[in-house]
Amino acid sequence: MNYTAIIIACLALIAVVFLAKLFTERSLKMQAMDNGKTVKGIVLPLRLQAYERMALYLERIEPNQLVMRIHGDGLTVAQEQNLLLTAIRGEFEHNLSQQIYIAPAVWKQICDAKDDIITIVNTVAEQMDPNANSLEYAEALLIAAAEKPVVEKALTVLKTDVQKLF
Repeated sequence: MNYTAIIIACLALIAVVFLAKLFTERSLKMQAMDNGKTVKGIVLPLRLQAYERMALYLERIEPNQLVMRIHGDGLTVAQEQNLLLTAIRGEFEHNLSQQIYIAPAVWKQICDAKDDIITIVNTVAEQMDPNANSLEYAEALLIAAAEKPVVEKALTVLKTDVQKLF
């Protein structure tokens, strides 16, 4: 028996196994990259939609927009306050699931803006007679909100973060 032929056969077998391993690893890496592209292709539109929805939410709870949508003639301060708070909380609950697509710092900013607006709505209402006409309340609310532009700050954070996706 020729030892040289056996050694050459063993080396050839080792080379084949090594090449097969390299090919398999390369194929797995390419498949993982393709899967990553697929995931990004699915997740990116969902993330963009979440940012859009939260931008819309912030715009809708901005006191000027909120009062224009909710204000009604003949309401008392207490009634209008209740309607405003219901609208803010209802829209927030409607969009609550969007937090899974939004960066935690941005979500916190959105929640802080919501909480600040609720505080403004309540603080202004507490300073007035609950049975007074809601028109005075609406005016006072708009003045108080102008002094603390919380929605603008949250929108800026949101827009800055969404730019990181591109």
